[in-house]
Amino acid sequence: MNCIQHIQRTIIPSEVIVQTAKLYYEMGRGEAFDRQLKADFAPLLLDHAHKEAVYFYKCFFYKKGSIPESRMKSLTLSSTISRNKNETLFKNIVHIFETIFQPNATPFELNVVETTALLKLLYQDVFSNDVLTFQKVERTKHSLLSTEIASKRELLQELIEKTTKVRKLNEYESLYITSNFLIDFYNMNLYKIEDILPMTILLTYVLALQQGVIAFRYMSFFQKLQLYMPELISSLVKTKVQWSQGFADTFAFHSLLMKLFHSLYEDLAVYARDHEYESTLEISKSDYIENTIDKLPEVFSKEDIRQKHPLISDSTINRTFSRLQANNLIRPLGKGRSAKWMKLYVKPGKKATQIGFDLGE
Repeated sequence: MNCIQHIQRTIIPSEVIVQTAKLYYEMGRGEAFDRQLKADFAPLLLDHAHKEAVYFYKCFFYKKGSIPESRMKSLTLSSTISRNKNETLFKNIVHIFETIFQPNATPFELNVVETTALLKLLYQDVFSNDVLTFQKVERTKHSLLSTEIASKRELLQELIEKTTKVRKLNEYESLYITSNFLIDFYNMNLYKIEDILPMTILLTYVLALQQGVIAFRYMSFFQKLQLYMPELISSLVKTKVQWSQGFADTFAFHSLLMKLFHSLYEDLAVYARDHEYESTLEISKSDYIENTIDKLPEVFSKEDIRQKHPLISDSTINRTFSRLQANNLIRPLGKGRSAKWMKLYVKPGKKATQIGFDLGE
């Protein structure tokens, strides 16, 4: 708990202050975004939860036994039974994010019981219960020759209590306190499980939601994090240097979080703008999809449309694709949900071509 315990030593760099100010400006627009988007986005919460689960798995477990994309889609259904531990792990992740985005979900409370329950929920039926328990630590009693074995559960309890005490002082920025807590959690070797990184970032997610980072409700944090995984790992490795002396480098990790949060809010602003435009649009949704296809690269997928228009149903997208295909404007390059599509026309002003054949001017 060296970061929280010595947080008063910190001299915060000016660039971190600027980052934080920009983020809080965006967070201040959160209520407006919520009012605009919440009603329309509510039916999509389950899809959003599943998307976060997929990218969380990709960030931390994909190389350890990859599950094909099509199988991931199937595993998000409650009726699908996992066939191995990798699939069990993915099902656990899906359950966690479904719980987080459940309407009127009970807020996560930072305490020993809920933190340990979250860890066990993540790895249920993947690791043994013994692996998911606290490490033991030897403590000197009243003499140098007398020791006792204690659980690191007490250390986590102490860390949480100190974090709560620091918050009550109102002397340090809230998200920076959270970053210091997470760095301590990452470095304290609290549990027997070897890789604590996924749990650390899962805690980052739920705590940021609790602190009002509402962009997580609409934009995929883990899809963006996937692009920054080397930087994330590097920033946490840096914290190990002089952590035990209370002089860990906390700013690389904190600065990365600020950058990711701010980027999500920028994406949310664009999404909200497009949503407002789409909601007042007089042309049909099918025409709107066709207009979007016109702006996409020559080869595209239905997922490209879904990302730009999450409020438009799959049936509307499929009908539009069928109409355009019947009019010989697009054609599929494969089969299945992940199939690519190709435009068979070019915009006016360019020489029209179709599947490599010259059609003239």
